[in-house]
Amino acid sequence: MSAHAMTPKQAAVALIAAMPTGVSVQQLEEYGIAATTEQAQAITSEVLSLNLFWIFASIEAHIPQKYQAVLSEFILDTMEAGWGTTIPVGSMAWASYLNEWQERRGRYGRLVEEGMNPLGISAAAADLMEERQLVNEDERRNLLTFLIDFAPVETYGQLLQDVG
Repeated sequence: MSAHAMTPKQAAVALIAAMPTGVSVQQLEEYGIAATTEQAQAITSEVLSLNLFWIFASIEAHIPQKYQAVLSEFILDTMEAGWGTTIPVGSMAWASYLNEWQERRGRYGRLVEEGMNPLGISAAAADLMEERQLVNEDERRNLLTFLIDFAPVETYGQLLQDVG
């Protein structure tokens, strides 16, 4: 174990700390995306789904299987505890979000199995947001830049490198 090794629980805490948990209208404006509060909350939900997909993929890739379920449960419990307070998603209920997230997780997982890279997965998430009319077609490029910054895929893998 290296001098910087983390326990699996420390790794889960670090993953949660690295994950963006809210998207504000002002943050979207900084990327050239005009959104209402409701759209920002819906985008937050989509960004969370994308981040959780990458976090769980990183857990599967880097954490021994015997710890994976405990870490996954810890992360989801932490998310649920902050739902609607530290995680601004409007009126969406946690149970509804979990169902939506499982659908997104399956969709993104199939795309990865087909060989799509993280940028392609972000593009798929952008397509979904455009279909839901959360952004318009002209903002798509800006949304991709936003997703690269707000879904730090490489960070999640790096955080799990030193789990001992």
